[in-house]
Amino acid sequence: MWRRSETAGRICRFLEQGSGGPVFLWAFYPGEEELGDLETALRQTIPDGGYAVAAYPVEDWDRDLSPWEAPAAMGDGCFAGRGADTLQWLQESFLPRLREELPDRSRFYLTGYSLAGLFALWGLYEADCFQGAVCCSGSLWLDGWDEYAASHFVKAPSDVYLSLGGKEERTRNPRMARVGDCTRRQEVLLRRDPQVKNCVLEWNAGGHFADPMKRLAKGIAWIAGRSG
Repeated sequence: MWRRSETAGRICRFLEQGSGGPVFLWAFYPGEEELGDLETALRQTIPDGGYAVAAYPVEDWDRDLSPWEAPAAMGDGCFAGRGADTLQWLQESFLPRLREELPDRSRFYLTGYSLAGLFALWGLYEADCFQGAVCCSGSLWLDGWDEYAASHFVKAPSDVYLSLGGKEERTRNPRMARVGDCTRRQEVLLRRDPQVKNCVLEWNAGGHFADPMKRLAKGIAWIAGRSG
């Protein structure tokens, strides 16, 4: 059962199982449906073991999870590149609150789907206070991402879980169709990164919108199995 907690103006949610396990900081779009779906998927995927999910709401993903300004995938919109503000809030407000709320847990992992998955990876390159990331169907086709990832190293010893749907690179959108190759290159970079202890790229059936909460649960399970 999720419990509510207000942190620096945001209504966050906490889900706990067992004690002493890792904490997964999950960027989610505000609403009850995603929370319930992830809880169900986690109960099915990790019936035993300890972990916690600390869910923080993000209402404007294109603005608040993008690391820099870039054209949107479709239409005339754009990514506003305010991800640094969100990362700062995580470091200065959310993490201190988590250490108070979950004093028996000391390992923290960024977690996200789609653009939030890319944000989770970017956070590892920018901050040294996380121990890894779950990046499911990450928007690694974002303009400039390949160049950024190739020129940076993860800041702290980390475990990284990547996943993608097998049909995601078959889209007619030429920019989004790059996601398969971009994700494969990301796996290679992470495996060569001296700070990355473990890395896996798991392929799932279906496209971008197939079973997102089940995919997140699989990533959380993989990390939880390696966190000691």
